[in-house]
Amino acid sequence: MSNSPSPQGSKLRHAVVGMGAGIFRSHSNGLSLDDVEVVGGSDVAPEPGQERAEEWGCPFYPDHRQMLAETKPDVTVIITPHPFHAPIAIDALNAGSHVLVEKPIAIQVKEADAMIAAARANNRVLAVNYQYRQLPHVRAMKRLIDSGQLGRIQRVTGIFPWMRTAAYYLRGGWRGTWRGEGGGVLMNQAPHDLDLVCHLVGSPQRVYAATCTRLHAIQTEDTATALLEWPEDAHGTIYFSTTESGPRTFEVSGTGGKIVLHQDRIEYERYETDLRQLITDSPEPFVRTEAADADAGIEDEPEQHGHAAVYNDFHRAIREGGEPRCNGEEGLKSLELANAMIYSGATGEAVELPLDREAYSDLLDRLQAEDV
Repeated sequence: MSNSPSPQGSKLRHAVVGMGAGIFRSHSNGLSLDDVEVVGGSDVAPEPGQERAEEWGCPFYPDHRQMLAETKPDVTVIITPHPFHAPIAIDALNAGSHVLVEKPIAIQVKEADAMIAAARANNRVLAVNYQYRQLPHVRAMKRLIDSGQLGRIQRVTGIFPWMRTAAYYLRGGWRGTWRGEGGGVLMNQAPHDLDLVCHLVGSPQRVYAATCTRLHAIQTEDTATALLEWPEDAHGTIYFSTTESGPRTFEVSGTGGKIVLHQDRIEYERYETDLRQLITDSPEPFVRTEAADADAGIEDEPEQHGHAAVYNDFHRAIREGGEPRCNGEEGLKSLELANAMIYSGATGEAVELPLDREAYSDLLDRLQAEDV
């Protein structure tokens, strides 16, 4: 979606919905940038929201619609629980505000579609806070894959443990519920990792998943595993769980090399001979791949990273009339993959993408109706 650029040099007036949320602390780096003025905050929980608004020297509103009408912000930042992302974002976009929304963009793809449509109709920028895209090692992986140095992608493997305790799910009362989150590990912890999958190698065309509630006394899944299929016979397996701890690893293997992300460290191997040529031309029946460690081309750490980098990128899109690194369409991809895994896990069937919007909406309605 395109948008008209904003004047250079002027401060962008930001309003925050979810002012009292714990994640506000992460966003404070972006909201403290020199080109930002915080003009209002709203929250349905008045005590933490009002106290934080006072700290930031801005008026507090119990209703976001009143805040939008009175402050007329350039930007609305949405950091509420997931089910409220879509309706608040659409209100803000229709009020003429650009929107930065926390991950996931919404709880179901039908809602994300409506958010994207509202941004287009109002000629506004819609961005999703996937700050991992801004990290130097992720940018290096993206360059290597896009440049073709890995050759034809054959395999994608991700193991993503996100240990959480019962005390975590008891905080706030909305975690681990279909009504409060729209899912479990796939909607809360996994979105950043699902975004990496889609950002680096694209959305799969077919998903088969198994989900379960293994150790936690919650209504949603605490564990999920999926087999993914891409065009040209690339396969992937991804695993998520809040029942175990350990390093998160993500591996992409192609005919020209392999790259492994261990937390925030990259290992990159480049094959001396592309596997397609080796398999075809070698006279030997059994061979080992000759590989050498290679420079992944990680750039120096930027002055701003994490949330501040997301805000800078978002502001650039607003001021210059371009697109943010993760716009609404990009943010939808990881949500669609999460929804597809939930749907496959619930039905026991493989799911083709794009996901059937109405079928998933019906499933979520049934799960939320049982969420008592």
